[in-house]
Amino acid sequence: MDEQPVGTLTFSGYTAQVYSTSTPGEFRVVYQDPAGKTLEEAPITGISTYHQRESEILDRLRQFRDGAPPSPTPYLGDPGEY
Repeated sequence: MDEQPVGTLTFSGYTAQVYSTSTPGEFRVVYQDPAGKTLEEAPITGISTYHQRESEILDRLRQFRDGAPPSPTPYLGDPGEY
């Protein structure tokens, strides 16, 4: 996957690194704690710029600061039947 960093948001030492993917309108957000440990990775899709979801990203950073656990990572090994 060809990704380009497009922005960084911070809140109380927590950071969200935003990457643009090779798919138009799709971004990947990597949330990190103040020590730099990755807490969660989340896709955001259907938008032309991540700024449209900036408030949601900042809300998630606030949740981490307040002690929210990371979302469980879904099992992506089985694509299922199409």
